[in-house]
Amino acid sequence: MRLHLGEKLAAYYCNPPDSYYATADRAADRYVPALMPFHCDLVSRVQPNSTVLEVGCGSAHLCPQVEAAGGSYTGMDHGEKLLAQNRQRFPRARFFPLTTEIDETFDMVASLYTIEHVTDPQAYLQRLWYFCRPGGLIAIICPDFVDGDGLAPSFFYGKTARRFRNKLTSFALIDAFKHVLDLLCFAPLWKRRAQASGPGAFWINLAPRIFAGADYTTDADAVHLPRLLDLIWWLEGQGATIVETSRSLPEVDPAILKHNCYVAARKPA
Repeated sequence: MRLHLGEKLAAYYCNPPDSYYATADRAADRYVPALMPFHCDLVSRVQPNSTVLEVGCGSAHLCPQVEAAGGSYTGMDHGEKLLAQNRQRFPRARFFPLTTEIDETFDMVASLYTIEHVTDPQAYLQRLWYFCRPGGLIAIICPDFVDGDGLAPSFFYGKTARRFRNKLTSFALIDAFKHVLDLLCFAPLWKRRAQASGPGAFWINLAPRIFAGADYTTDADAVHLPRLLDLIWWLEGQGATIVETSRSLPEVDPAILKHNCYVAARKPA
């Protein structure tokens, strides 16, 4: 089932809605510590003449930040149309399809709000590890859908992904009743169970609302439910040294910490 879902996601990302990258594009001009502390910490670690690979680059708003710091940028993602647009916008950078086997390693491998969109997060992390040179840095920014506030936006409640009001107005009362039951009882129970689990669980939502007829909203397509503890557990299990996390970075707005997490880890030399 994960394989089938992965194929559906790959096809979806090759032709996403026009608004899909709008949020990321708006972030391009907001690289200030108060608004994007994790991104700014990541960029501060880019050294002159260093090489940076972003796996799942989207519209590559990280690229000009890396180049301004003196580094060279390479991005990978689904969809040749997106990659062609990126090549036109950032002619000094390189862009490859996500399945490309690049025969090189990089000083930094970055993942910005991508790991929540993969059906096998440990395989994705292994890919980041593979592309990182010995002594290099792996940096991951993503939502924390387990220990953060609220529930993942990809969940839907009831028998369908329609809004609760629409269920009532169309007299789909069984669907509406199950919606309330899921929202108030079963979803919070799942969240408590997930929070009580040990690190390394890597929870997966096999039925994201985007494939249940819902319109696109941010992370309606998220399948992996990231957790900072899972990421740290995996990286330390490979022998990495944790350099920074969202919990150790000073002066981060609590509102940002409620929903997001960050880890930077050094691969052994």
